[in-house]
Amino acid sequence: MKKPMTTEELFNKIKDILGEKNLLPDILDYGIATSNPVPIRTYMFDWRSNLAYGGE
Repeated sequence: MKKPMTTEELFNKIKDILGEKNLLPDILDYGIATSNPVPIRTYMFDWRSNLAYGGE
């Protein structure tokens, strides 16, 4: 059985794809996925984003 992708892996994959296509805003020079990654076990989930400046 294949290991499920985690939320951190999904974030990094999307960030890498957008970076390769030059679609990331110039102001976003780095990204931190999460401090508590969880496995994605279903395709049913909601997107939620937390853009924080200067730390947590």
